[in-house]
Parts: sequence; C-alpha cells; structure tokens
Amino acid sequence: MLRFLRSLIPFVFLLAATLAFAQNVTIVSPSATTVSSPVHVVANFSSTAPIDSINVLVDNVAVNQQAEAVTPLDLYVSMPSGNHLLTVNAVQSDGLQLTASRSVDVSAPVMAMSNATTSSTSTSGPSDDTAGVPMTTSGGTTTVSHIEEKSGWYMFPDQGNPDCSSKPNLMSTPSLDGTSGRFSLAPNGQFNNCLWPIKLGKSTATHFKLETYYQLSSPSVSQGVEFSSNKHVGTKWYKFSVQCSYYKGVFSVWDTAGSKWVATNIPCKRPGRNTWEHLVVLTEISNGKAVFQSLTHNGVTYAINKSFYPKTSASAYGFGVHFQMNGDRGGDAYYTWVDNLKFTLW
Repeated sequence: MLRFLRSLIPFVFLLAATLAFAQNVTIVSPSATTVSSPVHVVANFSSTAPIDSINVLVDNVAVNQQAEAVTPLDLYVSMPSGNHLLTVNAVQSDGLQLTASRSVDVSAPVMAMSNATTSSTSTSGPSDDTAGVPMTTSGGTTTVSHIEEKSGWYMFPDQGNPDCSSKPNLMSTPSLDGTSGRFSLAPNGQFNNCLWPIKLGKSTATHFKLETYYQLSSPSVSQGVEFSSNKHVGTKWYKFSVQCSYYKGVFSVWDTAGSKWVATNIPCKRPGRNTWEHLVVLTEISNGKAVFQSLTHNGVTYAINKSFYPKTSASAYGFGVHFQMNGDRGGDAYYTWVDNLKFTLW
C-alpha cells in the first residue's frame, strides 16, 4: 500500500501544477510599459469556478472594486505621471484568490475623468462626445491609432439574426503588438453578417488613410470581411467601404448614393490559417464625391480610381470607422482578430 501511495505522488504534483496553471489572471492591457492616462485596463480570467469579485489596485491602493464581477475586466483608470504598480485581484466562488501585477509608466497628464470609469457600448450608437478617444495631431495631420483597443464600439446585425460580440474583446494572442481586438460572428442562418462601428471625432479634413492588420480563425467559412471609414461634411455623408469578398475573389467598393457594391479587378484570395492580412486604403473627398484612390493588400498597391456621390443626412462634421464580418451559406461561426487599426486624416 505504501508503495502504491508513493507512486501517486508525481501525479498529485502534476495535477496541482495543472490546476495552478488553469487558474490565473492575464492583464491584456496595458500591453506597453509606457502609456498615457487614463490607462485602459483589460484582464481575462482563466478560472475553475465563477469569478465572484474583482479588485483593481494602483500602488497597492484600491481604485475599483466589483462586488459582483463582470468579466472580462474592461475599464479606464486615471493615474498621475510616473511609475506605478497595477494589480488585478479576483476571488472565485470557491474562495480561491487569483492575482496579476504589471509595472506601468504613465507619461501624459491625467485627463478629466473619474477615478475609474468602466467602458461601455450602446446599441443606439455612440454620442457626439469623443473626448475619450485619444488622437495625435501634427502639421495638420490627425492620427487615431489602436482603434481596436478603444471604447465606443457598438454592434448591430447587418443581415439576418446572428449572435455577435458586442464589441472587440481585447486579447494578448494572437497579436502583433501585444493586444488585438477579437470580433466574433455566430450566425443563426445563411449569410448572416454583423457590423461594428465606432465614432472617432470631428474634423474638416478631406484626405484619409485607413490601415489595419487582421486574421481569421477559420478562413474557409468566411464569406468576406469589410473595413470602412466615413466622414460627414455638413449635410453630406461620405462613406468609404471596402469589402474583400472570398466568394467573388475580388475587392469591391461602396457606392453610397446608389447603395450598392461595385466590384474592382483587385484580387482578394481567401487567406490561410494563422496568417495576418495587411490592408491600406487611401481615399479623399473631391468635387463633392467620395473618391477611392488606391488599395494596398499585403504589400501590393492597386489603383482604384472610382468615385461616388454621398448621401444626404443631418448636418455634422464627425468621422469614424467600422468593421464587418460576413457569414457563409452554412451558418458557420468564426472570429476575426484586428490589430493596429489606424485612421489618418488631413
């Protein structure tokens, strides 16, 4: 009997190590060591029981407490300039405590926000208040970077009645810079689509550049993906949508006034698994039209040179982007990871 019990010891240690690995906190954001305030804090939980409570601390001082935990954790925390220790503690329903910490250097002044503000989405769309979307301006050029990591995304089914993520869930893998945004589409029928917009700010710019990387979990079941930017100029709404259709095998651009897709001769082949696609789209507003100038796909640049009239809407000067996933005939579910989504305008 003693010999038998001794033979079980390695398995006991292995089981304990496996459980310890399964129970942890992963701080997905901030992924960089130097950030600006307010700091976007996102954490995922690998647990063996439901998470009952979450506590966020800065330099061992609690700044956000969730007596009824909402996972994944997604909030903004104001921090003064300097080096700080960010800690996320969680307690499972069985009493087990999980924790993770990360050193963070805050370089920018604190924005006027509450101590900890949870990011949120709205099914009716974002408001005109875009103060929470940081952007950089230099020499008349404005750039909004890492859009997939920002709050303000919302979702609505574009076609059918699919189950979709309400916003991109921030993930540490796969990613190119430590944080990607994962969108999910789970169709409830044939050719279900889901679209996620985000409003970014206001501007009088007329030249635009949209750039992004993206990866599909199951490329074989995707009907296609769509990236778009849009700009209001008074009562005119200019929309610059580009769709990669795996069914057609080409990129198409959107005729806003005509409400239809117009195919180009630019090839768009179904990507391989675990492969990052790179897309850059140059557009402008000229002579009262939305002009598609060029598209660069995986390093190859193609001229588009197509233009379309805008639609009439309520007067505004805002701009934003959106992303869309298209479902196939079989109603198969899949993910898309978006990384380094950037919009530049001048």
